[in-house]
Amino acid sequence: MVLCTTGLANYTAALGIGKLATSVTMTAFYVLLYYVWRSRYAVEGKKEITAAVWVLAIARVALCLMPQNAWTSANPPLSWGVLRNVPFTLLGALIVVLFYRSAREKQDAAFRWLWLTVVLSFACYIPVVLFADTVPAVGMLMIPKTCAYVWTVLIGFNAMKKE
Repeated sequence: MVLCTTGLANYTAALGIGKLATSVTMTAFYVLLYYVWRSRYAVEGKKEITAAVWVLAIARVALCLMPQNAWTSANPPLSWGVLRNVPFTLLGALIVVLFYRSAREKQDAAFRWLWLTVVLSFACYIPVVLFADTVPAVGMLMIPKTCAYVWTVLIGFNAMKKE
């Protein structure tokens, strides 16, 4: 119904497909961050963590691809929005813990705040998932979420330049 009152009714399908694509690429971003962690801290082995990352990522993408998400509907079900974000949030939490511990342990000044960028992105993203359909202005939190992602990339880019 929200889309019908905002003049976006003609774009419902395109917006839904865009949300689906974003959901998949955000998941890929966190998988890539995992491999940045492995490379940055010369992590070998840890098959259990690698398996957890892949299981969570595949579960997230599989849940995103389920037709019950009704991506192209003006009123997609909140329950599926929550469900598909459970493995994604767990993946994000894992990335936070890995970077927080490793940066502290190795006294890695360049990456000392990377964990915080992920926390901030989720702090902005979760309210959007839960409330944007009923309070559309909450969707504006995607702007600082994107800024947190840019900060994440800048941390890596600046470290790469220095090294």
